[in-house]
Amino acid sequence: MFISELPHNGSVATFAIQPDTASFEEKLTKASIYEQPSPTTLTDGSEAGAGDPAPMTRVRFLAVLLSLALGGFLTMLDQSILGAALPAITNQFGELASIAWISAAYMLTFTSLQSIFSKVSEIVGRLPVLLASLAVFAAGSAVCGAAQSMPVLIAGRAVAGCGGCGVATMVQVMLIDLLPLHRRAVYMSYMNLVSTVAVVSGPLVGGAITDHWLWRWCFYLNIPLCVVIAGVCLLTVRGSPAGGTAREKLARIDFAGALLLLAGLVLVLLGLTWGGKDYPWASPAVAVTLVLGVGLLAAFVVVEARYAREPIIPMRLFTDLPLAASLASQFFLGAGITLTVLYLPVYFTVVHGASSTTAGLYLLPYLVGMTVIGLVVGQLVSRLDMYRPFLWAGLAVMTVAAGVLSIVQPDTRLVVVVVLTGLFGVGSGLGMLPLMIATQATCEVRDTATAATLALHLRNVGSIVGIAMVGTIFNNRLIAGLVALAAEFPEDSALIADSINNATIVWNGSLPPAIQARVIACFVHALKATFIANAPFVGAAFVTSLFVRHRSLARDSPAAQTSKAAELLPADSV
Repeated sequence: MFISELPHNGSVATFAIQPDTASFEEKLTKASIYEQPSPTTLTDGSEAGAGDPAPMTRVRFLAVLLSLALGGFLTMLDQSILGAALPAITNQFGELASIAWISAAYMLTFTSLQSIFSKVSEIVGRLPVLLASLAVFAAGSAVCGAAQSMPVLIAGRAVAGCGGCGVATMVQVMLIDLLPLHRRAVYMSYMNLVSTVAVVSGPLVGGAITDHWLWRWCFYLNIPLCVVIAGVCLLTVRGSPAGGTAREKLARIDFAGALLLLAGLVLVLLGLTWGGKDYPWASPAVAVTLVLGVGLLAAFVVVEARYAREPIIPMRLFTDLPLAASLASQFFLGAGITLTVLYLPVYFTVVHGASSTTAGLYLLPYLVGMTVIGLVVGQLVSRLDMYRPFLWAGLAVMTVAAGVLSIVQPDTRLVVVVVLTGLFGVGSGLGMLPLMIATQATCEVRDTATAATLALHLRNVGSIVGIAMVGTIFNNRLIAGLVALAAEFPEDSALIADSINNATIVWNGSLPPAIQARVIACFVHALKATFIANAPFVGAAFVTSLFVRHRSLARDSPAAQTSKAAELLPADSV
């Protein structure tokens, strides 16, 4: 349900701008994050020589990038492949009412754990967390594949969400460790390309497996991928964690903060998931869950600000206006992209009679526009050492496209909607990557991984908030319109009511033409309200981004040359 990308202590860093004279190959063989080394995450450098960066070969560097790309592909494929398997799962278990929880269980654990995984990896090391996450993800996938009941399948998805969150977080964090800030945009755009390939290929692979094999292999497929990624990482990534005994490392983990953050987020997300769908918003179940969740998150803030020895999320991140603005933009942007994943396919299916596959094809302009423009922007951000113009242009284009979509009518030509969808994708490609780079550039170097993880964390939470709020508007408008139509045509009231959950009724010939046109009009009226409600989220992301400041991406300092890359890549002569 997320189109999201991939997800992230200390002393004060000093910066000195130096001319960037190294060739591209030299950068490949000496890639590093220009960060003041911290004993919490780095080795002491004795193997490479005190103060010198560990040399790395191009082969080893590319092997690590391959393992990270496979990790990103794995997590996105797992989400995109599931849609094709859901009908077969429903047919076997016969529990249609519970099927939404297959995605919701994964979403709850995935979204709740990102910042916790990032902090734990700073204490025990990146590689152990990545390997443990791959094992948990594989175990959850095995449970899903072997499940003989819907509750077991849902539990397996929750376990897989824990592992998937760890994998996605480590991909983001290790990419930051491996690359200097001025090269990061290029490789992040490559990672986004891999994620797009996973999103596009997922339904095709899932459909082929479901049609010609068993749906269970949509989950079993993850296991060999986990083994391959773990094998590549074990061969290429240094496994040296931070110093200290196991007891000392455990003492550094903020268990109280982690428990409060996890419980608070799960309750808030659960309330947002329930509200307006499983229970009315004013019901005790939703109200108590949301209030309790917000209370726990408030307690988390107090613990982090006053008592935590090593906070999971340092509160200082929110006291710097430019950084706080970029984080707020991430939240609003997450809420604003929900129309592409949820409601544009509904428009194509109901208004134009497209099949699910065809509706997915109509979204290709969005995916292609976002990916191709993102690849170009990644290069330009690195070459021009600027990100704000692309960020502002992208979010402005997204706001305009989302706003113009609100004027669609039942007779609006399909090509117009597809072009607007592609324009929204172009804006996404222009703005999303520069926003992530802005988050990393405006924070202190010691906070880079934490801020990047928090940005993706907020984007995912924002998407859930957007789904809840915009979904409530859509459901209320649609139900009100169809209830009035059913009262006007009582002889067809059952079919009209069924069209809420089964849009194929609109085009399977069950409805008389006059009523069919009215039902489509009800859907369009609800979708227009959805698009109108969606546009302010993207607009808010644009407004808050105006407070982001520029900071040079070429912030090399001599003291920073002992890099985190030395932790990831041991010296050798491969």
